[in-house]
Amino acid sequence: MSITTSSEMQQARSLRNLYFTRTGVQLLWAGVVIATAASNPPLAAGLLILYPLWDVACTVYDLRSAARSSQGTPTAQYINAALGTLTAIAITLTAFKSPQQAVVAFGAWAFAAGLAQLAVGIVRRKQLGGQWAMILSGLQSAGAGVAFILGGLHDKVHIKDLGGYAVFGGVYFLIAGYLMHRKLSRS
Repeated sequence: MSITTSSEMQQARSLRNLYFTRTGVQLLWAGVVIATAASNPPLAAGLLILYPLWDVACTVYDLRSAARSSQGTPTAQYINAALGTLTAIAITLTAFKSPQQAVVAFGAWAFAAGLAQLAVGIVRRKQLGGQWAMILSGLQSAGAGVAFILGGLHDKVHIKDLGGYAVFGGVYFLIAGYLMHRKLSRS
C-alpha cells in the first residue's frame, strides 16, 4: 500500500514524528519509574499520574493531525482521551493512599486504551498501511491491563512494575515510526 495523497503524506509524517517522540518519552518515563519507585514512592506515584495525561496529549495531537486527512470519525480516540483524563484523576485520588488501587486504575485504562489503539491501528492499516506494530501494541496493552488489574487486586503488581509496560510501548512506537519513515521514503 502506498501513500497517494498529500493529506495521507502529511498524516504519515505527523504519525512518524509522534511515534518517535512517544518512544523517547516512554523509555525515559520507564527508566525513571523503575529506578525511583522503591526509593521515592511519591515521585513514582506522580509519574504514574502523568502517564495517562501524556497519552491524552498525544491523542489530542494525533486528532488534530488526522483532522486534516480524509479519515472518518475518530470515536475510539475521543473515548481514549476521556478515559485517560479520568484515569489520571483516579490515580491522583488513590496513588498516595493505596498504590495498589492506582495500579488497578492504571490497568483498567491500559485495557481500554489498548482496545482503542487496536481499533485505530486497524483503520489506519487500511488507510496508510504500516500499522501492524500499533495493532500488536494495542493487543499487548489490553492484555497487560488485565494483568495489572488482577495483580493490583492481589498485591502482586506495584508501580515499579509498570515501567516494563512503557518499555514495550516505546519499542512498538519505535517500530511504527520506522515503518512510517520507510513508507514516506518510498513515496
